[in-house]
Amino acid sequence: MRFVMCPKCGKRLCKGEAGTKVEIECPKCGEFASVIISDDSMHISKKPIEDKPLRQRA
Repeated sequence: MRFVMCPKCGKRLCKGEAGTKVEIECPKCGEFASVIISDDSMHISKKPIEDKPLRQRA
């Protein structure tokens, strides 16, 4: 389990485990953050999460 902190003010936003993908707005300062948690890392960004479209079979 990992805790996600706001990159601007440090407020704890949520907690999650591997496979978590979330977009959240900090209730304290209003900063937008997208979070992706994997087995060994956590990525926090100001950009929205982009889901890659599935490739269609011919």
